[in-house]
Amino acid sequence: MNFKPQAYFLDLDGTTLDLPKTSSMISSENVDTIRSFNDNNIPVIISTGRGNSEFVMKLAKSFNSPYVICQNGGLIVDKQNNLLQINKIKQERVADIVKLLIEHKLCFILNSSQVIYGPTLKIKMIRPWAKKMQLKTYDDLPKLEESTKILTFGVSKKKIVELRDLLASKFIDISQHIVSRGYSIEITDINATKGKADAFVCKLLNVDPKYAAHVGDSGNDTTSKEYVGAFICMKNGLKNVRVQATIVGPHYKKAGVAKVLRDTQK
Repeated sequence: MNFKPQAYFLDLDGTTLDLPKTSSMISSENVDTIRSFNDNNIPVIISTGRGNSEFVMKLAKSFNSPYVICQNGGLIVDKQNNLLQINKIKQERVADIVKLLIEHKLCFILNSSQVIYGPTLKIKMIRPWAKKMQLKTYDDLPKLEESTKILTFGVSKKKIVELRDLLASKFIDISQHIVSRGYSIEITDINATKGKADAFVCKLLNVDPKYAAHVGDSGNDTTSKEYVGAFICMKNGLKNVRVQATIVGPHYKKAGVAKVLRDTQK
């Protein structure tokens, strides 16, 4: 890059959380480096597909980050967890999407909850994180309301690509991205993307978005390309994500994000 970023937006899984098998999930080197940037007026903001959880907010506090982007821009809050922006999928569209997912016997999670809805209570868990969640059948679905995010999975990578194309052909008012190494799709409102959220927060920071950088590893991170000056993909990102990056950084493990931050300020 030919500029030193004045602000950074960081994905979490596969990017910043470099110790996934530990209780903290993140190295002290990453925490200390990110904290030092924020303390020295170079804002580093979480920009994640995860929900607005206690874990995410505690992490942001440890970074001393002024804002937090959750659910790919479905929710944006400040460090006191005050809501600044929300982008919801409308109720009727949620119903349409859920109907399609049920027809294809897929599993799904609404609003980043801890409940997976599926065709049976015996669901083959493709992703490790899903094993810790509560399982319910379609019969247990509550009344569908507006949603900030729908995560769906349960078929092969090839079938996930086919589902993405089907969703795109049916619904023009949603944003969707393949994540979890190709096994899941995140569905949000058309206005809820990491790129749009990054630009929104840049205005709050009084930073020109062209002098900001987004660091990530998944399809949902590629939306940043249109809105900020650089998309930095971690080396562990899928090939189709890496080829869209301004630069490819190191592997996320062993404090890869800390290395990215330091290297881009040289």
